[in-house]
Amino acid sequence: MKKLDYQYALKPDWQSDARLEKQATANQSNIVNLTLSDNTGFAELNPEKYTWLLSFTYQSTHKKKSGSVCVLLDNNEQNTVDHRQYFEAGETGTRYLNLSGLLADDQTLSQWQLAYDHCLLMPDATLLGFKKPDIHHGPILIIAPHADDAELAAYGVYSDFSDQVWITTINAGQNVQSLDRQYITGLDGNLKDAVSRKAKIRAWNSMTTPLLAGVKLERLSSLGYFNLTKDTFYNAPEKQQNDSLCPELTPAISRALNTMTLPNDELNISSGQRLVDDLASLLDQIKPTSVFVTDPEIDPHPEHIMSAHALALAIQQSDHIPDRVFMYVNHLRKIKKFPYGPEHARTALPPWYESTSKFGHYSCYSHQLTLKTQKEKVVSFDSMHDLRSKPRIQKMLKAWWHKKVLKSGYQFYGYHHYFQTHIKANEVFTFVDGKTFSDSLIQKE
Repeated sequence: MKKLDYQYALKPDWQSDARLEKQATANQSNIVNLTLSDNTGFAELNPEKYTWLLSFTYQSTHKKKSGSVCVLLDNNEQNTVDHRQYFEAGETGTRYLNLSGLLADDQTLSQWQLAYDHCLLMPDATLLGFKKPDIHHGPILIIAPHADDAELAAYGVYSDFSDQVWITTINAGQNVQSLDRQYITGLDGNLKDAVSRKAKIRAWNSMTTPLLAGVKLERLSSLGYFNLTKDTFYNAPEKQQNDSLCPELTPAISRALNTMTLPNDELNISSGQRLVDDLASLLDQIKPTSVFVTDPEIDPHPEHIMSAHALALAIQQSDHIPDRVFMYVNHLRKIKKFPYGPEHARTALPPWYESTSKFGHYSCYSHQLTLKTQKEKVVSFDSMHDLRSKPRIQKMLKAWWHKKVLKSGYQFYGYHHYFQTHIKANEVFTFVDGKTFSDSLIQKE
């Protein structure tokens, strides 16, 4: 069995040692009670104002089946809750269970029980509480490296705060691997035309999907950059980038529906400095108190890392510093199935194994999605051409096997794996203040 401890540079606002103690009755051998060493301190808090993570030692008991932990609040039958979260098969180590949103003011921790399948839970645990940030006041800017990144990570956030949300998409997303990989087979007869068409379609996706959640068109922008990396900003910020298959491609192809005026509208070139100028202008125009962007430490996608560095440099250049920067993860190294488990399960922070961070320490925020919002998120995925994976025979058989034979709870709303992994009951972020984000990330000379 592989031993891997999840580790993060977390700084909780409140914490207490906890115990997971088994039920005495034999027919409830897979249920434990959660008790705290500091129950009095917990009782003085308003649990709804905190994100709650339980750090515990997990041990899988099956090589292939994922272990699951189910949160039960069953002292009152009418309030029985079955919130399940899934963890790796064949592994053991420290894991984090997301308990956010499960307690109201009139409930106590003594009502918490955990049931588990295909795993064991060790007795010692720690409950971590993080004060929820005040994102209800002030503008929110969500930065998406590509069309669909905002939906994958933060559809629930931008749906719940649609009247104060702005969304900008950085990359044109124009890459076409081959003519048989076009969105519509046989539509274009050469790669040059296919590249241009894909850029237009992805811009359309990024500018229309948020309308489903009530975000106004005037608060959406598509920037159309391409071929930028983190090193671009530090080694060749003014160098104009060209697409190898479509040399005449420019950011203008993505900006047709923009209503905001940005510095690069007239220059119309793809370069590191022009992107920083545009983001700095967005900060100055919107003056967001909260900004969402990809996590440059955990998310390995080069254009996701690039986007975080572009924001850091834009904060340095802008006259406005956001109160906080939230970081999200849409990709993981060698892991495609996270968040684990079927649609609508709970989730927490992604697998990570470093206790230190270039940001020093960071806090955690879990945003809960109602079932209604989760299903609306499914529709937002379906509106994205990039997530319209074809129903190949292997995928159809897998869906049938899970639903009819294994009865694993998967719905298979779509054939792209994001329909399973990212339709979850929580959207989870880490965050730091805006100055710390910028100062910590910018590479010094």
